[in-house]
Amino acid sequence: MLYLDLALRGGGVTLLILLAVLIWRAPIGLEGRLSIIAVAITQSAFLTAKTAMSMELNPVVMANLLLLTSLTPTAITWLIITIFLDAPGRKWPWIAASLATSTAFYFHLMNPAHFFVCLPMSLALYGALFVLSLWSTRDDLVECRCRARPGFAAAIAGFALALTLGEATGVLVENSVRLALLQGAGTFIVTLAFAIWLLRPDADRWPGETEPEQNGPSNSHEGSADPALTARIKAAMASEIWREEGLTIGSLAGKLAVPEHRLRRAINQGLGHRNFSSFINRARVEAAASVLNDPTKMNTTVLEIAYDVGFSSVGPFNRAFRAEYGKSPTQFRLMSQTDISAESKEMSPIVKNLH
Repeated sequence: MLYLDLALRGGGVTLLILLAVLIWRAPIGLEGRLSIIAVAITQSAFLTAKTAMSMELNPVVMANLLLLTSLTPTAITWLIITIFLDAPGRKWPWIAASLATSTAFYFHLMNPAHFFVCLPMSLALYGALFVLSLWSTRDDLVECRCRARPGFAAAIAGFALALTLGEATGVLVENSVRLALLQGAGTFIVTLAFAIWLLRPDADRWPGETEPEQNGPSNSHEGSADPALTARIKAAMASEIWREEGLTIGSLAGKLAVPEHRLRRAINQGLGHRNFSSFINRARVEAAASVLNDPTKMNTTVLEIAYDVGFSSVGPFNRAFRAEYGKSPTQFRLMSQTDISAESKEMSPIVKNLH
């Protein structure tokens, strides 16, 4: 059993390293690649440090392995929110929660008596990630990813949650051969399944985006978009349906009287968008930018503009605007006013010379 555990862990580490090397050359964003590499490093350290067989490692080496192991909750959280979530949102609360969990996990690794602190934090974090991975699917427009993503995200968070619950209930005893085998086998299976899906040649199978959404058709080979439906979507957007507060992919499908899966395919493959919220918010913030640029509407507040273009509150509006333009609506307006003032000063000598 001990040798089986070593074989499973060796296979898992090899697979994680191979995935990290291959992912570095993959057509996804830098943050996505780094998040997978972070999981590979922390999980490799975990598999090495927590074997059932005593490895008799140098104390300094073991201390560093335990430190890397303790960062596993942070790496898993970073992976899920970076790769499995396209829509811009608040990432820092998730990172802060995961860092707090990693800190508790580190103290548990150094002193198992601290498990009563680590347990509730781990359960809360992995449970929240599990819910988040399923809830976020509603905005995903990439069909193959929409089908597969919840399963993989649930497996990553669910596997960690199952191990934590097993130790908490006493079913899995700390440093036991059974726990070690489950850790090694589970990590190997989840990593293998994730790598097989992730490394397929179809570009649209990659979670996340290589860069911000492009206004061109997708390269997906899963089917062609319906030109008539694409034209209807464009017409609906031109009629400013995006101003409707709380507009969802389901409600838009109902208004256009088409199945939701056909609408997702048309927006993704026909219009080149991968996330529904980003698709709608882009139209909203572009309309807002035109108002902010209008010198005759300087008395219109940012909150009024946010409500007018379809946002339910100013917080999501600010985040969406910053994601699109790199600055807040207030900063955008101030820069616009500055540019207008500068142009007026440049024109004034010309006007004087005309008299």
